[in-house]
Amino acid sequence: MNSRSDVNKLLFPVKLCHLCCSVPASRRIAEFRLVTLALSIWQCGYAPAYGGERPTQQLTVNAAPSLVPESGALAAVLSGLRQELSRAGALRPGSGYPQAVVELLRVDERSAGIAVQAGQPSAVPLARGALVGVTARARVFEGPGAEPFRDTGDVRRVATASSETSLVDDAWGHDDAVQLAAVSVGKALGRRLLGEVEPSMEPL
Repeated sequence: MNSRSDVNKLLFPVKLCHLCCSVPASRRIAEFRLVTLALSIWQCGYAPAYGGERPTQQLTVNAAPSLVPESGALAAVLSGLRQELSRAGALRPGSGYPQAVVELLRVDERSAGIAVQAGQPSAVPLARGALVGVTARARVFEGPGAEPFRDTGDVRRVATASSETSLVDDAWGHDDAVQLAAVSVGKALGRRLLGEVEPSMEPL
């Protein structure tokens, strides 16, 4: 038995050129093991960054009762979540289980870009815009009354609304920002449920 010849035959993936013949056998064995390990990792498929294994079943989507007055925000969060689950092939229609239940926690707003309005008798600082933050949470349940086996925690996304000249336009701008942030947070919830890397709270 020619041990050196047998080892050379086994190590053909790492023999890049004729110079490899001068590499000690022990080093080539180590390189072969590295190649084998890399192939095994590459073939293992999807591995989530956190939150456990990727869901093996498709999920339905439902909403928990919400006390947030912005009526359209919850629907926008659900829409964003469904879009993200559908993208990954993990969405199932209906209301069965396993089920992702979304809780809209709050809608926050703070002023941004303070300026003094020209032509006014008194110099009153006014906000030039607003930052609108929507915070939600999603949990996955396997059945009625069961404990959640997956939880995204609180997730917030923020959108900017400009300050308009009339109250009506200002209200429209605020609603648009809420919708934009709500859809964004819904998509973020979907990515977290799928185990993808996704930050939790955007600064407000």
